[in-house]
Amino acid sequence: MVARPPGHPGGLTVSGVVSTVPARTFASEAWTATAYVALSGALGTVSFLVALIGVCVGTPLLIVALAGLPILWFVFAFDHTLAKLERNRAASMLGVDFPVRRFPGTGSPPRRMLNWMGSRGCWLELTYALVALPLLGWLGGFLTFCAWGGGLAFISFPAWGWAAAGAGSLLGADVGFAASAVIHVVTGVALLCAAPWVSRGVAAVQFAMARLLLEPSDRERLTARVDTLEQTRAGMVAAADAERRRIERDLHDGAQQRLVALAMTLGRAKAAEDPDSARELLDEAHRESKEALVELRNLARGIHPAVLTDRGLDAAVSALAARCSVPVAVDVDLPSRAAPTVEAIAYFVVAEALTNVAKHSHATRARLEVKILGEELSVEVCDNGRGGADADGAGLRGLRDRVRAVDGILMVVSPPGEGTTLRVELPCEP
Repeated sequence: MVARPPGHPGGLTVSGVVSTVPARTFASEAWTATAYVALSGALGTVSFLVALIGVCVGTPLLIVALAGLPILWFVFAFDHTLAKLERNRAASMLGVDFPVRRFPGTGSPPRRMLNWMGSRGCWLELTYALVALPLLGWLGGFLTFCAWGGGLAFISFPAWGWAAAGAGSLLGADVGFAASAVIHVVTGVALLCAAPWVSRGVAAVQFAMARLLLEPSDRERLTARVDTLEQTRAGMVAAADAERRRIERDLHDGAQQRLVALAMTLGRAKAAEDPDSARELLDEAHRESKEALVELRNLARGIHPAVLTDRGLDAAVSALAARCSVPVAVDVDLPSRAAPTVEAIAYFVVAEALTNVAKHSHATRARLEVKILGEELSVEVCDNGRGGADADGAGLRGLRDRVRAVDGILMVVSPPGEGTTLRVELPCEP
């Protein structure tokens, strides 16, 4: 707490206000808003030309065996890309973010495009690209240019005004060049002080219009959420069915065969008349019983490892890395434990990723990184193998279904010859 000198008022002083207002007027936000408005005008010109030419050319060609359909598809794809660009531009320049609509993710590309063309969001994005962004971009750019340009022109009047006709006249009255110059400079200073606020206001209006047309409504969000839940539910059902078949196969081909062999060996030992032969058969049965226990333990670990429940994700993934045939550098930073479901999904992601590294990557080393970043649990597995992993393969598709079930994200980068990077981000709620 800072002590004030005697007689110091508790509120803002006049000098403080005088020093604060110019600082706020010409703060970095003013220049960012000005750049945002100027860029809106440029983007509005491009979007207007692309949308107008595409619609004017593609619509008449629809009567010629639907020849204009690809052109309209290009226009709608451009509008959707522009919507995502506007979101990124607002986030990077204005520091505010808003969601945009998602392109349909199921079905063939023509079917997805037809579904998109029948949605409300498609036409709102076209309206933004064809009307809203160009109109607000041009009008806002004109107002901002007049404020900044007029201010600079007026304030520099003493340098060039003497050469202009009627340099000493103002509104039809001859006031002399000196008085006219003072009036011009004062007006220029006022315009330059108002220009940052004009830029801020125009940028706010443009951003509000972008949110109005590009942000999905509550109904659209609910519909998209239902569609996502239907897809993740179907994926989880398929993943659970595949897991059940794997367990059945492992039990039938592994532990069950071991137990059958154990029973047969014990039967032979029981029927043996020679004590030495019976002792050898009992030793063999003992070995088979231990191998059956190992297989059952591995099977139980694959369903849900006890170490994950008892000691957490750090110990569980470290054990996976230690058992991997490829050397794995482990970096785990977990200050707290996540929800059990999230930990289980992260564990199976690491297990599947390290299995793929050992079996298919031909890598000589790998790296495992598990960290909590903000409110997300981040899991990343990298290797220096041959790359070229199929992101739509059965194994990764099953992982993606698991991850999407908790609203997570799975990303795979695997250029041929440059290794594979698998990254998963899971909502982390303890």
